Amino acid sequence: MTFSINTLFLIGLSYLLLLFAIAYAAERHLLPSKIINHPATYVLSLGIYASGFAIYGAVGFAKNYGYSFLNYYIGLSAAMILLPIMLLPIHRICKNYRLNSLADLLSFRFRSSWVGSLVTLFTAIAIWPLLAIQIQTVSESTLILSLGHALSQEDDGYRRLTALGFCVIITAFTILFGSRNLTSKDSHRGLLTALAFESLVKMFALLLVGIISTYAVFGSFGGLQSWLDSSPDVLASLNKPHAADSNRLMLIMFFAAAVCMPHIFHMLFSENPSAKNLATASWGLPLFLLIMSLPVLPILWAGSARGIALPADYYALGLSLEIGKPWLSVLLYLGGLSAASGAIIVTTLALASMSLNHLVLPVLRPKNSKGRDIDIYRWLLTTRQLLICVIILIGFVFYELIGASQSLSRLAMTSASGCVQFLPGVLAVLYWPKANRNGFISGLCAGFSLWIIGIILPMFSGVHPSFLEHLYLYPIERDQFWVVITGLSLALNGIVFIIVSLLSETSAEERRAAEACTIGDRAATQEFQRALDELQMNEQETRPYALRRIRDRIEVNLSSLVGPSSARRVIDRALPYTDNVMGDSEDITYIEKRLENYQTHLTGLAADLDSLRRYHRQTLEDLPIGVCALGRDQEILLWNMSMADITHINANTVTGSRLAGLPEPWSTCLQDFLASSDLHRSKFSVETDGGLRWLNLHRTESQMLGRDELIVVVEDITDTQLLEHELTHQERLASIGRLAAGVAHEIGNPVTGIACLAQNLRYESDNADTLEAASQIVKQTQRISSIVHSLVNFAHTGRQDPTQATEAVSVRNCVSEAVQLLSLDPEARHIHYNNNCPEHIVVAGDNQRLMQVFINLLSNARDASPEDGMITVDAEAEQDSAHITVTDHGTGIDEKLQKQIFEPFFTTKEPGKGTGLGLALVYNIISDLGGDISIESPVTEFSRSGTRFHIHLRLNHPEVL
Repeated sequence: MTFSINTLFLIGLSYLLLLFAIAYAAERHLLPSKIINHPATYVLSLGIYASGFAIYGAVGFAKNYGYSFLNYYIGLSAAMILLPIMLLPIHRICKNYRLNSLADLLSFRFRSSWVGSLVTLFTAIAIWPLLAIQIQTVSESTLILSLGHALSQEDDGYRRLTALGFCVIITAFTILFGSRNLTSKDSHRGLLTALAFESLVKMFALLLVGIISTYAVFGSFGGLQSWLDSSPDVLASLNKPHAADSNRLMLIMFFAAAVCMPHIFHMLFSENPSAKNLATASWGLPLFLLIMSLPVLPILWAGSARGIALPADYYALGLSLEIGKPWLSVLLYLGGLSAASGAIIVTTLALASMSLNHLVLPVLRPKNSKGRDIDIYRWLLTTRQLLICVIILIGFVFYELIGASQSLSRLAMTSASGCVQFLPGVLAVLYWPKANRNGFISGLCAGFSLWIIGIILPMFSGVHPSFLEHLYLYPIERDQFWVVITGLSLALNGIVFIIVSLLSETSAEERRAAEACTIGDRAATQEFQRALDELQMNEQETRPYALRRIRDRIEVNLSSLVGPSSARRVIDRALPYTDNVMGDSEDITYIEKRLENYQTHLTGLAADLDSLRRYHRQTLEDLPIGVCALGRDQEILLWNMSMADITHINANTVTGSRLAGLPEPWSTCLQDFLASSDLHRSKFSVETDGGLRWLNLHRTESQMLGRDELIVVVEDITDTQLLEHELTHQERLASIGRLAAGVAHEIGNPVTGIACLAQNLRYESDNADTLEAASQIVKQTQRISSIVHSLVNFAHTGRQDPTQATEAVSVRNCVSEAVQLLSLDPEARHIHYNNNCPEHIVVAGDNQRLMQVFINLLSNARDASPEDGMITVDAEAEQDSAHITVTDHGTGIDEKLQKQIFEPFFTTKEPGKGTGLGLALVYNIISDLGGDISIESPVTEFSRSGTRFHIHLRLNHPEVL
């Protein structure tokens, strides 16, 4: 069964649109992130190595070279196995220095734009045969499915037209996949996801063809084994030796493909954001290639047994047509299209970026036109897109020039043998610091010149230079001539590279780049840990003094490995002395430690000087005030014992560190003082974990031995300040007491008169309301008299006169009476009072004084509550005491103010609305009654609002009532 070209065109176009849709969905996060970011997705995206050659050409490769075809799979797998010594170091260098291509890597190492330009140019030449393979596989597979037979010269017009159509379509899709806009992202997640999908398609397509062909031709795998047993020449042809050591050279070429072919380099390093992905790929990619290699021999044997009238490259396609399963033919066609498209897209994108950076930009820069600034981003994007078109166009021209005369295997060997010329340079990046640009350029030009003369030019002329044949020791077949050229060119490349590098001087720039490439993360980590262990420090060390010691120790250790001069260059480049990191102070601490350790060896004048040093040092340590000496960069050089006592910071933890590294509040306190113009600062308050501290700060500048230093003296006057506050408080209380005594005396006479008039009302009227009013007046005058008595006692003693509780007081009745009195104020806020105190809760106290307590608490709660708010009073018995709570739903009291609310004359109310005596009186009354009072704000169950006072009073026995 055959297919029309239009049908195949629609099928292929639909499939490419599906790949683009997958990429677009991944970029827009329309696909699950677990799929996009899964390690398997990255591993499958590396399957672009298995290009159209793996679908079709591998079978012909096996027929021509026998079991040597496995080198195509084993070579790259070997590179993945050597992950720690080759791929991981290259990945580290690329990520550290933002290198995105082989040209970037080599130009960085050899510090030459010429290196980047030559590598890009030679990469393009070496990769065009690979592009021709992809074009050829799509073109010829399309014609085979449409014609149903092998191609002939009469079909050249159709072949050329099909190839051109594919190139136009794949150019558009390459621009869509990777060059629609400029991005600074480390990877194109959409492209990786689409490539992973196409790898699955081609893998399943090839597997199905192999399995179905085996069963269709031989009946089963057992039938295949019987056929092989009856055809010993088939297995013998696979084992036949090949001249010119082709097996070993093929292994080296495909091994080098991991870092020398642009599309593989791009996927391994540019599109890989994490080294962890390489660890997964080290076993995942070989597994994928193993699966891809399994159907190759069964397809070859099935095609040979069936006598397919097609080149061995297209046995799989011929078998699918012979079997008569159209869906299998379409699936295999899509597998080949997937493989070819993925290889072209990634190769072209990588080569376009290399060409833009190393060929176009060095000679052609964007310029302003007509006085207007050019859009540099747009210019770069357009140039990249044009380069994509040019690269694919040249690939098509190359394909047309060589025609159908070259097999897929020959083209694959040509491309691989060209790319392997970069292997000496890559190895030098990792393992030869003395290599230089002169040697690399000379070797690369020599090797590529021989490769072009011996392999590329004969592809167009069909004539091999005869003088090259005589360079080999024994005759070789024409189809093996590439082995000679590859071996000679690679050897010439390496020899010239080594000789010229040894005879020419390596520049300082190249030496620094070589050091950056050869000293890796693992070595740096080992040397750093070694220095920490020797100095007995930990990884969290940030003190400049300690950092300088670590730096010097690493330099000493590296000197034994790479020599003193190289060690100094590496350390100066990687760990330079900088004021903001290392500091610039001399190591006074380090000198003193060395003197302490060397004390027993000092004699004579040196010993006397050391004793004098110890005397002055101990004097500073024993001073009763804190002393802190700072270097010019505010590095702490001295922190005496008094300073440690004041700040609770041990000297060993801060000596050698920066002032900014001190814990708060000391860092801010000292830095602000030094930043100011003040030489002295008195009574400076600092809030610490242990409470408020008062300090006197002084500073002076000094110069000793040519060093600028600052001396900061810190005097702790907290005890003195507290004593002053206490004396001031006592004086204020005494003044208030005298005022209270005078006020009480003046109030007493009018209150006595009011009480007499109210008592007379009882005898002059029989009206019940009048009598009730008179009774309330008498009661309140008695309360006023009690308060006046308290003020008189306060004036004499400074506090309430202690009164022993002699009566039983019902908490509920006392609260109810207080609520009733507060309700008499017509101008007060409307509040709901909830008295939940049980009747049986009776405390030992004074009814009148407890009334004052509840009136003050409920009055404050009313003022703090919103309109129509709720105030709740609860009480419960707890062993020998009663627990009473007064709860409101107000805004609460700031935690910082809660320690002051029971002090006299402290109030949070606006001026004129509170005296600050209410809660102080409450506290004194509760204390005198042998109880205690505390505050909870905010209330736990109210989240961030409300206030609750907790009162504990002694219970009174019931018989007292």
